[in-house]
Formats: sequence, structure tokens, C-alpha cells
Amino acid sequence: MRVYYDEVFKGHETVQGHPENPRRLDYAVEGAKEAGARFVAPRARNDVIQLLEAAHRREYIKYVEDLCNLGSLTELDGDTWISPGTCRAALTAISAILDALDSREHSYILARPPGHHAGKSGRALTAPTQGFCIFNTAAIGALYGDGVAVVDIDVHHGNGTQEILYDKDVLYISTHQDPLTLYPGTGFPDEVGIGRGEGYNVNIPMPPGTGDDGFKRVLDEVVMPVLKQYGPKALIVSLGWDAHREDPLANMGLTLNGYRYAIKSLLGLNVPTVFLLEGGYNFQILREGSKMLVMEVEGLGYSPPEERSSSDHRAWSKLSNTLAEVKAVHSRYWRL
Repeated sequence: MRVYYDEVFKGHETVQGHPENPRRLDYAVEGAKEAGARFVAPRARNDVIQLLEAAHRREYIKYVEDLCNLGSLTELDGDTWISPGTCRAALTAISAILDALDSREHSYILARPPGHHAGKSGRALTAPTQGFCIFNTAAIGALYGDGVAVVDIDVHHGNGTQEILYDKDVLYISTHQDPLTLYPGTGFPDEVGIGRGEGYNVNIPMPPGTGDDGFKRVLDEVVMPVLKQYGPKALIVSLGWDAHREDPLANMGLTLNGYRYAIKSLLGLNVPTVFLLEGGYNFQILREGSKMLVMEVEGLGYSPPEERSSSDHRAWSKLSNTLAEVKAVHSRYWRL
């Protein structure tokens, strides 16, 4: 497994006390090193800007570049900041995912800033902010690759990825906390795509408190059946560790056991898989999760240091209703 990392990713700075800060990478890198990861530095590429323009409008790209060139930390919106090192970090992240897809190997990209909330012109759909994101690395990778699918298991809906891919026949599946209870407030089952993209946008919102047992149902009953029917040639996983029950920014109930089940299920497709770091704000979970990911991909085996979690009765009941709705909506496009 390749782990893409460069110190340039820490050059994207945020204000003191911000949850999305450079220290996140220190812990993720430490975990990957503990697992014996093979680190690769992303190389500079000439096609990044062209691909960037395939996902984002030129006016937005220019606006971000101008803020990067101010030479000081600048507020893009209430959640999102740009520093002199932001553009280089964001463009290097894009280079990393392109290299990873070209390699046809399983990869883990330890980059920041994250990207899945960044839409065509920044804020996506009805979101009040860009949610710490600058450029949408996952969507750019999906547009670059041939037959790529994107699975987003960050606790927040990837509204930017949805917006960019919504009219394209590129499969996007997002599992996330119920948008009625969490930013960005989008990602309902009836958001299925338009035009060529109809049926290729699959949202599975989960009620707060959903445990490993509920996440297993989501994977077994919807995510994996749709993926197997789509038959991707490669897979991008927008990996947020923030659905863990100890993450400070959300209210889900997963443990590393739930994540391990997801990772093993996705690897079972036997296609090159690129895991792209998105959210996750508990440092210890970032470290332990990264260690687990590398060990699972390398076939070393891993036993999470916590018991499996169970959904409470209310969350289980709500999840059952949601899954029934998702299946009713998407049975027009997939065998569920």
C-alpha cells in the first residue's frame, strides 16, 4: 500500500483552536508508520490545473489563488481559512490522487485541506460554509479516472462531491449523519442525480447514535450491492474518521470495528482503492484508524482496542425506516 504524504500539507494553516489543523496529520502519519507503511511523496504534475477546472469554475479558482497570494491568514467563511501555503497544499493533494489512480495500487492519501464540501464555486448546494474545504480532491479524481466510483464515509454529507458529479454517470455513495441534525443539511435519499447522473447519486443518512451494527446494515443492504452492480474499475473512498463515537464534531456511535468492516468490505471489490483523508478530529482515532487501515490493506490483521457498538432502539428503528426509503427510491436503478 502506498501512503502519500508531504510536509507541504501542513502548510495549510487555520486559526488557533480550529479543529482542522496541521496536528491532525502528525497523528495520522504516526499511526501509518506504526503499521510499517510505505510512504510516497506526491510529484508535481502538469495536468492539475486543467483537471481542477473540470470540477470548479475558473472564477472560484482565481479567487482562492488571490487569497493565497495575500501573504496572511485569511477567512474564506466562518469555518474555512486560507493561508499562504493553502494553494500549494491543495494542488499537491490533487497530484497525489492522480498519481494514486495511475499507480493502480491501494493508496492512503494523508493530505489537507479536505475537499468533499467544496462545490463548483465553493459553497455547495445550501450549505452555509465550505466546511474547512478548498478544492474537491475526490471529485477531481473521479473525473480523471475511468470507471471510478466514490464512496464517502465521512460523518458529514459530501455536498460538494454530489454537486460536481450530480449530472454525470459516475457513482457517488454517501453515508452520513442525518442532515436534519448536522451540517451541511443535505444528502437525503431522494437526491438521486439528474440527466445522465440520475440514479448514480446514493445518499444514506443515518440517525445520531447509529452503532457498528447499523453501519453494517447500511453496507450490506445498500452500499455493497450497488457497488457490485456498478462494477467500478477503481474506487475513491472519502474517509472521514468523524463518525467515530469519540469525535467531538458529530453524534454517531461507530467504533473502529465499524470502520474495519467497511474497509474490508470495500477491499473485497478487488479493485485499486484510494483512501483519501477527509474529516476526523479526535487525534487518537486518527492515529489508531490510520494504523488499522494500513494493516488491513497489507493483510496483517488488526484487532480494534474497543468493543463493537450497538445502536439504541430509537436509532435502529429510524435507520430501518431510512433504509426502506433508500431501497424504494433506488430500486428504480439498482437491484436492492
